[in-house]
Amino acid sequence: MSRDEHALMREPGEPDSSMAGRSATDLAREAGAKPLRLVRLDEFEPAVPLADHERAAYLRRFCTLFVDDERTRSGGLGCVAFARNALGESLALKTMLRPASGEAVEAAEDEDSSEQRAAARRQAFRREYEEHRALNGIKGVPRLFGYGSVDGAPAIIMEWIEGETLGQVARQLAVDGTRRMSTLTVARLGRDLFDVLARFDALDEGFVHRDISPSNVMLRTSHLSAERQEEEGAFDLCLVDFGSATASPQGARGSFTHAMGTVRFATPDYAPPEMLTNDIAGVAALRTSAAVDVYAAASVLFELATGSVPFDLAAADATASAGADADGSDVEPTRQIRDGQSGSASPYLIKSTAAPRPFVGAHEAAPSIVEVLAHEQDVAVTAAKALLDFGMEPDEQALRAALVLVDGQLADMLRACLSSKQSDRPSAAAMRDGLAAFCDQYGQNVARALRGSPLIPCWGTASWLDSASPFALRRVVRSAGKAVAAGVLVVVALATGLLLDGAQAQVVAGAASFPVTLSGIAVACALFVPALCARVASGSARATRSGFLRGTCALLVATAVLLMGIGLLDFESSRRALGLYAAVFAVGAAAWCPIVLDYAMAVVPALLAERHRMLRAAAEHPELRDRAAHELTEGE
Repeated sequence: MSRDEHALMREPGEPDSSMAGRSATDLAREAGAKPLRLVRLDEFEPAVPLADHERAAYLRRFCTLFVDDERTRSGGLGCVAFARNALGESLALKTMLRPASGEAVEAAEDEDSSEQRAAARRQAFRREYEEHRALNGIKGVPRLFGYGSVDGAPAIIMEWIEGETLGQVARQLAVDGTRRMSTLTVARLGRDLFDVLARFDALDEGFVHRDISPSNVMLRTSHLSAERQEEEGAFDLCLVDFGSATASPQGARGSFTHAMGTVRFATPDYAPPEMLTNDIAGVAALRTSAAVDVYAAASVLFELATGSVPFDLAAADATASAGADADGSDVEPTRQIRDGQSGSASPYLIKSTAAPRPFVGAHEAAPSIVEVLAHEQDVAVTAAKALLDFGMEPDEQALRAALVLVDGQLADMLRACLSSKQSDRPSAAAMRDGLAAFCDQYGQNVARALRGSPLIPCWGTASWLDSASPFALRRVVRSAGKAVAAGVLVVVALATGLLLDGAQAQVVAGAASFPVTLSGIAVACALFVPALCARVASGSARATRSGFLRGTCALLVATAVLLMGIGLLDFESSRRALGLYAAVFAVGAAAWCPIVLDYAMAVVPALLAERHRMLRAAAEHPELRDRAAHELTEGE
């Protein structure tokens, strides 16, 4: 293996043993033999706090770089080039682009305007660095090393991502001639992409990328190729280009564009409607919502699965605004609009009023399902196993109908994200959980579809219910019911504790007995135990069938233990014993109420929706009709 190949196989930032200890002169001489350019980074600022004795070594590490101008990528306001330092570490040098020639000529006519525009670009570039630094260390974000200048142009030093964009990955992993990817692979990619976005939501101020597109999502391939990661079922994704990013909410700091006085763009094919216009109320606040990234990520997944973006913007006016600043300032036309667009409808109107394209995946579009399954090893094995388990003869039409039915679950989740109203879009965490359930249950659902049974829902989780509108009937009922249950639990526990505080009783254990004086605090705490056990047992799966069963079992066991303990007490007055038994049953019912509400408000509607979807599929596909009718009738 050559030295260059060895360097590219290392983790970004990992020293190359073959180059360590070599002088900068030696490397510069080698740079003369190769198309490398020696650059000096001035006014370098480390991205992380450093002790005084560490600063000098850190500065030497990044101040002299050897740049390969043949390996460059565009990125918002800057150009990203591959670079190495004297230790052989692979780095990315992003320098701010100079104004285009047309801009320079126009700016030359007005010196004040030129200075203001240059200052605005520098401030915007600096803000990009600050936003990136706020995410430093988070999985799915390139590591940041520092900020400086190269020949007077602002520059950012960060980790070089050895990998491919999702657009390139789609060409490699396509299962048909129109670049459609396997639905299961798309769901796994989406699960890992939304996991990164959920990490952004977990930050104190939140964070919004605002320009998620296939070119801004990279798949690291330094350790495993795209094909190997597809086989493993997990993808190492990384978001790049934070030029449009912003913290959310921004509070008193003000919006990014308002602070920087410059224009940032989004990619119209993937951007939500609120990023494509300034003519709606509260647009600045809408553009700082995490729902912006949810919409864009779903659009990317839609394209990967169907080979086309959700909305046809070919009818949009070529002069329609494709960008979005963060506070409603004037937006310039962007080069990201496709050439040759015509018509008067703007991208905003299309995405606000039209429905997305029909979801037509590879299983539905392929002339032969067998040819597609030849590229889908996991799906082919799953389908073959299901056919063998049920003793069914291979039937191409029945298999296609079953796979299309399962793919419909992914389509339903993506359509929810493509709503023009932010309040109707699920959260990133809900999408992550839903796509994870889709992947985990894929084999079971293919088998159930072939058998004619309703599918296991993948969106009946607590995160989906929590991300729904606060005014949705299900959320109102659940919240009100939980509030009442919590009130009953607290009132009964505290009242019982007060009434029994200092009460005398005998503990009878067989032939032995001894007197005790009850403590009101101990009684109240004991009555809270069943509810606590149920909550812990349900855990994060509280709105699933397994969570419902675990929570109910834990509640029953804890309540039974508490009743056995009360049975050992002999009160002077039987009324006190009866009152204590009544209190236990009351707190048990109050503790069970949230478990039932979570299940009823999240899982039951999902199950009903899947049953209705199976009935519609049976009506559309004769291959499933007989089996579905038998299964559904038998289930009744």
